Amino acid sequence: MNRDDILRPLVASRLMTKGILLGGTLALLVILYAFYNAFLHLLRRFPGPRLWAAFRFPYVISVHRGDIHRQLKTFHDIYGPVVRIAPNELSYIDGAAWKDVYANRPGHLPFPRNPTWFKNLKSDEPKSIMGSDEEAHSRMRRTFANSFSEKSLKDQSPVIESYAEELMNQLKSPTSGRQWKEKTVDLVQWLDFLMFDISGDLSFGESFDCIKNGKAHPWVEIAHGFGKWLALIASINLYPPMNKLLRYILPKKLVQRQLDHREMSAAKARKRLALDTDRPDFVTPMKKFNDQKASISAREWEINMAVLVFAGSETTGSALSGILRELVQNRGVMYSLTQEIRRTFGEESQITISSTSCVPYLNAVINEGLRLTPPVVIGVPRVVPKGGDQICGQWVPEGTYVSFNQFPANRSSRNFRHPNSFIPERFLHQDPRTDDMSTFQPFGLGRHSCIGMKHAYAEMRLILARLLYSFDITLADKKDRWDWGQQQTFIFWDKKPLKVILRRSGRV
Repeated sequence: MNRDDILRPLVASRLMTKGILLGGTLALLVILYAFYNAFLHLLRRFPGPRLWAAFRFPYVISVHRGDIHRQLKTFHDIYGPVVRIAPNELSYIDGAAWKDVYANRPGHLPFPRNPTWFKNLKSDEPKSIMGSDEEAHSRMRRTFANSFSEKSLKDQSPVIESYAEELMNQLKSPTSGRQWKEKTVDLVQWLDFLMFDISGDLSFGESFDCIKNGKAHPWVEIAHGFGKWLALIASINLYPPMNKLLRYILPKKLVQRQLDHREMSAAKARKRLALDTDRPDFVTPMKKFNDQKASISAREWEINMAVLVFAGSETTGSALSGILRELVQNRGVMYSLTQEIRRTFGEESQITISSTSCVPYLNAVINEGLRLTPPVVIGVPRVVPKGGDQICGQWVPEGTYVSFNQFPANRSSRNFRHPNSFIPERFLHQDPRTDDMSTFQPFGLGRHSCIGMKHAYAEMRLILARLLYSFDITLADKKDRWDWGQQQTFIFWDKKPLKVILRRSGRV
């Protein structure tokens, strides 16, 4: 036996010993990390599932599965109005959290947005109104404010109404050259087409022609995956400094797809900005403000136009889809709303953004739909500022991620009587003993609330009224009944089709 034969097993034994020691050390560190988070951390007094309190990965896995909204509902049903859902994160469904976390409170520092959710891939990327930079957000919100005023909505109403008319003409159009008595369509698809066409016109100065062509424009197809992309990037950003390495293993095709989409958006934004026109859209008031204040750069224009198109279309389209899903599954509510609309308007041409603003049951149906099927399912976390602060009467240490999550809040029996039932009357005859309306903030609260709320309500009222005036709408398959919350969500809903039968109402 030579010397190498003697040394080889000794070396192997030492390497194995070192490997065991290293593995044992890592295992011990993991155990100590979990023990600290579960039993010694400053958030240890807040209730929640022990595994989620010990590690962040259960939360990340749930986000990627698209079931985080259902997990949060389960946890709040078990643990109450505040739940610890990660080592450094709390979820709230108590209405008081809206003001404590999101409103501007005298004597309190603001709670900034969590940067992990909208962190740029590159440091030199332009800022957007959705980002965590508070100065940039404030600057852009001032620039955009006039575009979403009552006056601007009045000016833009003919544009919005023209697209609603185009949708109705498409739905009424002959099939195979023949008039029809009933037609089966997917309303989710057509509502998406409508909202993206409207948003494209108001932001880019031109329609995507989705309604005209009966199919999604390439820009729209890519935009539908935006929520999944955000969830992926946010989950990577939760593991600094590893996030700098993990980005290199993102699928190249997925990254390139997003880059192509951004360039397509930039080209459309540049084309609109080059127009010398006072057309009624979002851009005209913004340009007038920016010409005086020089508040945003050219690159910021480009990215923010894309944000406005997506935010103005995906959320409203999702809300309309959810409301109509509830209506076709609740025939009594459908009948009452249809009768109200047909009594209110003598002919379809009378249905406008202005004329639908004060139709009581229609507004109640929309609000109840927003409660049951909120377009933004989970809240982007805020960060408790330096020194910590009180939330719902409890002290929360600085650096903690906190959020109000609409789906579990709106489906909680703590907040609403029969929370899973579609009961618009709760908004007509509000009873604080049974329904806590302080929790109902579908467009958010405070400085980051949705700037397009007036537009969204106007569009929803107009489109629902037009559809229910012209058509009797029923499910194509009577067995196609399910709860909206069964769908996956990646910040936004991954919407399933809504196949319905349209029948001419006799009024048209």
